[in-house]
Amino acid sequence: MRGCCVPTAPLGCRGVLLLLLIGPTSARANADPPASSSSSVETVTVTWPDILRLLQRHPRLVAGQFDVAAARGGVQVAAAIPNPVLDAEIDRGMARTGAATRLEWGLTLTIPLGWLARRGANVDVAEAEVDVAVAESKTLRRELLLQLRTMFWGLVYDQARVAVLAALEAQTLELVRAVQRRVEKGEVRPVEATRVEIELERNRGELEAAQTAVSFRRAELSIWLGIPPTQALVAMAELEALPSVLDRDSALSQARTLSPVLAAARAKVRALEAAVRSETRARVPAFDVKGFAATELDRRAYGFGLVMDLPVWNWNAGGIAQAEALLAAGEKTAEAARWEFEMAVLDAQHACHASVVTATRLKDNVMPRSEMAAATLEKTYRIGEASLLDVLDARRTLADSHRLYLSALAQAQLDCSRLDALAQEEIP
Repeated sequence: MRGCCVPTAPLGCRGVLLLLLIGPTSARANADPPASSSSSVETVTVTWPDILRLLQRHPRLVAGQFDVAAARGGVQVAAAIPNPVLDAEIDRGMARTGAATRLEWGLTLTIPLGWLARRGANVDVAEAEVDVAVAESKTLRRELLLQLRTMFWGLVYDQARVAVLAALEAQTLELVRAVQRRVEKGEVRPVEATRVEIELERNRGELEAAQTAVSFRRAELSIWLGIPPTQALVAMAELEALPSVLDRDSALSQARTLSPVLAAARAKVRALEAAVRSETRARVPAFDVKGFAATELDRRAYGFGLVMDLPVWNWNAGGIAQAEALLAAGEKTAEAARWEFEMAVLDAQHACHASVVTATRLKDNVMPRSEMAAATLEKTYRIGEASLLDVLDARRTLADSHRLYLSALAQAQLDCSRLDALAQEEIP
């Protein structure tokens, strides 16, 4: 693999990252920070499909599923028929004349019918709320996937950086030995040995910092995945496998069709439209049907009755105006959400394309030249035709090229993951 080590390394140009990507034992040897307790830590290798399987138990995602279940329960509530009301009375009646007394009782059964006018619209509101909950649950899943994807690629990048720095350290150590041999032979001044030893310490400092970053990334991702601290996480992925880039029109077309963000906005507008219908139908006078039976001191009575609201003081004008205003605001909010979403898609598509182009250019143009310059100068130094400062400068350029290349690869993975989160069914 071009760009992961210099040609003079014993492992060759693909060897360094293969230490990371082939197996957990080699990866642990290069990526673990030195610690006295590392031998007791079990290594757990995790791939992206493994994370997708583990995601189902994430508490935020489970909470979103309960929200959907609650919304579906709201449909049943909106469609439910109100129960009749039974009113019972008992008292002791006394005659106006004479001493006659007896128990009197009365029963009234009221069947409400006012819900008939608004039931259909209320069910439409509840069903639209289900669509909103489903879309928001999908949006939450995409957000979680993107966050986990960012952590995952961050760990892969830091592991790769550790592997590259370890290889550079080994090569610098070889250079230190070569300089020391030349000093012993009197071919160069002793100060050159000091200079190259300083360079070795710089490499070791960068390696230790990268190992610390790996430990942090592992702990961060382990918390999300519920992996205990007694297990060391190793992320397995091909960092150099650059993703394909959707063109602008395809990205926008897929995003408009598949985006749960836009689906949630449309569902909210449908709910507001149904709320307007519900408030409009509230103008229909509500009425109840009553049946009663009563026995009194001097009579028995049976009959039926009708109770009806009289819209004398208001015709629900305020409720209708409020619902219509909320609908107008919801439509504008949905329109703004669509604009913002499409701009986000365009930004993500541009970033993905630019990152892939940058990583490809570094791989094809910068890395080979940096490797060749470092290897050539080191060879010419060994035969006394180049200065140590030129060699160290070339090696620093190579190290910077490695750093830029790995960073570009990781950035391309993250930018294209963001585009996938906006324009695809699920982050692959």
